[in-house]
Amino acid sequence: MKKTICSIFLTLIAALAFAERPLVRDIQARSGNGKKIRITWQLPQSPEPSLYNLLLYRTTEQITSYSQLKDLEPVATLTPDRSGYTDQVEDLRDYFYTVISETDKGPYDVVLLSFNSTVTGVHLNAKKSASEPPAKKDYETVYPDGTLRKTPLPYLDIIEGVGAEPLVSDNTASKVSSLTGGNRKPSKAAVLTPYIFEEDLVSPDGGDAYLLFEILKTSFVTKKYKETVDKLNNLIGTNISDETRNRAYFYLGESQYFNHDYEEAVKSFVKVQQAFPTLSQKWLEASLDRI
Repeated sequence: MKKTICSIFLTLIAALAFAERPLVRDIQARSGNGKKIRITWQLPQSPEPSLYNLLLYRTTEQITSYSQLKDLEPVATLTPDRSGYTDQVEDLRDYFYTVISETDKGPYDVVLLSFNSTVTGVHLNAKKSASEPPAKKDYETVYPDGTLRKTPLPYLDIIEGVGAEPLVSDNTASKVSSLTGGNRKPSKAAVLTPYIFEEDLVSPDGGDAYLLFEILKTSFVTKKYKETVDKLNNLIGTNISDETRNRAYFYLGESQYFNHDYEEAVKSFVKVQQAFPTLSQKWLEASLDRI
């Protein structure tokens, strides 16, 4: 309680102290549609000296001092009446924004968190492919055991000759066989597009879900699938929740699929078949079709 009161008191003192200074206030940054990030702020009332320009900086670290910006180029130079700007970025990294007021005397080199510098980073929301939903229709229905599927999984020839090693373990083959019903699909399906669960589209506050999000952001989304496999295996081996482990196994299967390691992908998808029956069926079929 005391810390909260002190924080409010200090904020009010800072607001009064800089009320007439050429310093913008209440900067906010939020992700928008597509690759857009919207930054807004409040302009000072009757600043002295008067504003000449507003310089907007984008960084990958929190800015607490003007010395961190002096060697950087602003992403935008704006007129002094502007109170917002829409930035466009190409990746899912966290970005911080700072607005520096430029006067006829030069830049006003004061940086205050939450005034003219964002406290937390903002990133784009990962987006599922728009072409994927129609393709899901054949996989939405969960059928009773023993009932023929609309599009059966392809037959898996476990032994291709005398003395040949099985492509997957007997346990995996048994589980897959129960899904296929012994039906054959000779033609290969199109390559699937990456799938991301809705709960992993936004950075969580912390915990094992945040560790998974970081792996997706730094490796999976950037298509570093071999690196993703290594990181996910390490995460799965730690003490994480069942929900996070199930999603990690699914992303592991996806990464193995895109890394052309289809046999390992099958094993990963089988492990989460109960957790994600519809999705697992779709990705199992695609993986088996390429073995």
